[in-house]
Amino acid sequence: MTKKLLCFVFLTVSIFANAQNRYDTPANATFTNTYVPMTHEEMMLRAAAEVYREKRAREDFDRYSRTAYEYLQKKQIGYFTSYANAALSTGYYNSQLYYNLGISYYLSGQKRKGKKFLKKALKKGFLEANRALFAIKKKEILSYSWFIY
Repeated sequence: MTKKLLCFVFLTVSIFANAQNRYDTPANATFTNTYVPMTHEEMMLRAAAEVYREKRAREDFDRYSRTAYEYLQKKQIGYFTSYANAALSTGYYNSQLYYNLGISYYLSGQKRKGKKFLKKALKKGFLEANRALFAIKKKEILSYSWFIY
């Protein structure tokens, strides 16, 4: 009985191993090139669309930053930060906007975020940010007079 069982197991294993290795070679795939170069008109349309997007982003940046500074003059920091972040999300930036955003975050209690934006303003070349960071380091109290319009 054990010889028959042992013989059956050996025969099944070899059949199983043969079935596993039968289709190991990959099938030949045909390569079809679907690349079609753009026509001159398509290139011009894409370029015009890109110019329009850039112009629209610049107009949005100007509009959002103008609205942000209107809210800053009214001392509504929450609205200022919202519009300033919307202006920065367009891809354009202004180092003074980074500075004022850093001061507004610092005054609203988000000190880490405020320092981050002040450092970014300093990196972009706004030297007043260095004075504000030094005042924060010396534990001076910042106020609305630190904003630059």
